Amino acid sequence: MVVLITPKKNEVIIMLKATWDLRAVFAVHVLRLATGILIVRLVYPLFFTASPWVIELTDRLIIVALVLWKVRDTRGDPAKLGLSFRNWGRNVGQGLAGGLVLLLISLYSERVYTTTLLVAPAQHPIVAEVQAAMSWQQLIMPLFLAGIAAPVTEEVLYRLFTFLPLKDRWGLWGGALLSAAIFALFHFNAYWLVEMIIVGIGFALLYFWTGSLLTAITAHSFINTSKIVMMYMGMSLL
Repeated sequence: MVVLITPKKNEVIIMLKATWDLRAVFAVHVLRLATGILIVRLVYPLFFTASPWVIELTDRLIIVALVLWKVRDTRGDPAKLGLSFRNWGRNVGQGLAGGLVLLLISLYSERVYTTTLLVAPAQHPIVAEVQAAMSWQQLIMPLFLAGIAAPVTEEVLYRLFTFLPLKDRWGLWGGALLSAAIFALFHFNAYWLVEMIIVGIGFALLYFWTGSLLTAITAHSFINTSKIVMMYMGMSLL
């Protein structure tokens, strides 16, 4: 649809256009929920009691499997979808810069949301784990889940897989807004709704403007990792 990177010699043009339709997006989101409930509620109890971390990792693996299946089924080209390490240094740098801006917006929106509506955030398991951590070693799992697993799988699902067909149907801003709303709603937390919509739009724009999903992943990882470090160090997020 749009050339996002001016091609140099021996450089391919990145065309961010979905090879799947909105029905596929709907199917993957439904299958994600259904498969997760089936495994966590029916399969795992037969063998062990699943911890929050196991449940979280299960969800991440389901997302990757479903998206990869659908992309391959529709013969999507990973490189043309921004799944490439080409120009990775530039993309990481842009992701860090974008992540810093979005982090500041995120913190400000949380402050406004809390002081205006007087709403207290619900305690997330990762937040509770970080606040209870007595050493950096106890941050390994929270940092892995929030700083690596979540950014990679959520950007694959909500930006690459969900945003692109929405963009093709309703344009850049319509796709960014709708995909961000879906991203926020699937976190099932009213407190984070406004902030996640704003940040989700930012991730979509970074992905679109740079032509690389790595940029959005880096920004997402920077925000999550920064917040974990801030919480561990006792710095207020509000």
